[in-house]
Parts: sequence; C-alpha cells; structure tokens
Amino acid sequence: MIIMHYRFTLPADYDMGIIEQRIRLNGARLDGFPGLVAKAYLFACREDGGPNENRYAPIYFWRDASGLQRFLQSPGFATLVRDFGWPIIESWLALEGQTHLPDLAEARFLTLSRWTIAPHSDLAALPTTAGLSAWDLTRWQGVNIDALQQRPSGEPEVYRIGYLARGSAASDLRL
Repeated sequence: MIIMHYRFTLPADYDMGIIEQRIRLNGARLDGFPGLVAKAYLFACREDGGPNENRYAPIYFWRDASGLQRFLQSPGFATLVRDFGWPIIESWLALEGQTHLPDLAEARFLTLSRWTIAPHSDLAALPTTAGLSAWDLTRWQGVNIDALQQRPSGEPEVYRIGYLARGSAASDLRL
C-alpha cells in the first residue's frame, strides 16, 4: 500500500469554515475511486494548538501506483492545484504486515509521527505502531499514522478528520 500526503498551510486569519464546507461539498467525490483504499480529508485550525497553523492536509491510502497516478492526472487534482497551488507530495510505502488503521471509520483525529531511519539500520526491524507504519525510501524517514477518537495532547501533527472517502479498494484496508 502507498500512503500519499500533502498539506497546505493557510493564512492565520483564513476562515477554516471554507475548508470544512469544501470537504462537505466534495468529500464524497472520491468514494469508489479506482485503486483508492481511503482518503481522509484532514484539516487543522490554528486555535486547536499543535503547529499553531491553519492547514488543509489530505492523506490517501492507495492499493498501488496506478490509482495514485490516475488521481494526479484527474480534473479533481487540477482543481486543487488551481485553488491552493502546487503541493509537495510525500509518499510512503506501508511496512510489511501494516495493512490496517484500526477504527479509521470511527476516528475523529489522525496523527502523523515522523522519525528518521538511521544509516545501516536493520530494515527488517523498523518500529511500528498500533496504527499504520510506513517508510519513505527517498528521505529515509518513517511515519506512524494513528487514528483516534479524542484529540491527543503533545503530538506535533494532529488533524481533524472532516470526511473519510472509501475508494474501490476499501476492502483492502480494515476501516
């Protein structure tokens, strides 16, 4: 599975109600999308704490690269780029055996915890979480993704889940 994530930092005075409305109006458009397992429409509000920034930061779970490529070439992605700019896209490969996010369907928050993979590490023994763990081979970086009911304190990257789209490959990930 491939995890894809990008984030847009918005102005401090940005009305985040616009993002919430955008999610309400457009979230279901990716339901049933070919090759997509799920997309969590994530956002963070400046007053929530954490990075102290307004952000729109969707995360996608793809069965394989063909669905990801189809999305990036779609009119929907072109509209996103037109409205918010050209994103820096992060992508990770799920670690072996990491095939589910417990309770993603019931979660209200999602956290991303990034960590460095040290040179000469035992790559068969990378740390995992109860959620989903993945690695970026370009930057030798790992990420742990956890879905939660309650907002955690002290996490550097915490997002609210505005909507969970279920793609055509939703059965590939326990939601």
